[in-house]
Amino acid sequence: MSERPMIGFNVGADGAAIVVVVQHDGSYMRLVDDRMCKGLAADLLHGIADQVAAEHGPGPCSPPPQHDRPADTERANPRGGRLDRDRGVYRDPRGDSWDLSLLWRDEFDRAWRWHGSTDRFGEPMLRAEDDGEVQPLGVLRSLYGPISPRSGGAA
Repeated sequence: MSERPMIGFNVGADGAAIVVVVQHDGSYMRLVDDRMCKGLAADLLHGIADQVAAEHGPGPCSPPPQHDRPADTERANPRGGRLDRDRGVYRDPRGDSWDLSLLWRDEFDRAWRWHGSTDRFGEPMLRAEDDGEVQPLGVLRSLYGPISPRSGGAA
């Protein structure tokens, strides 16, 4: 499912539609079916805008949270991780960053490397160098952690 809220309308006998996609930062994209009268589309959107404005109330909006890292006592959203393939860095659901270009060592001194694949949630899959076992990063940390860079340092 998309992280973007969607508003959709199916109006008219011909099934013409308006779809508005709103990003978390407030930017939006609208798609208006060519079969729909642009005036009707504008009236519908103005009506929605009036309703939303009336619900806002006085004063400024609440500031957005400064980070999306859950508290240590909260369950992390398994789909909350972000992978930057260009940099080879994964930010896990707790907000910790992992340099996937490194060779990682588990508590049994096994070496693990990322080979570019992810699981269905987008979490990096790491492969053990000794026997080829493959695990998502989070499962690897749970089963064989803590893990640290093979060349030294802390993760």
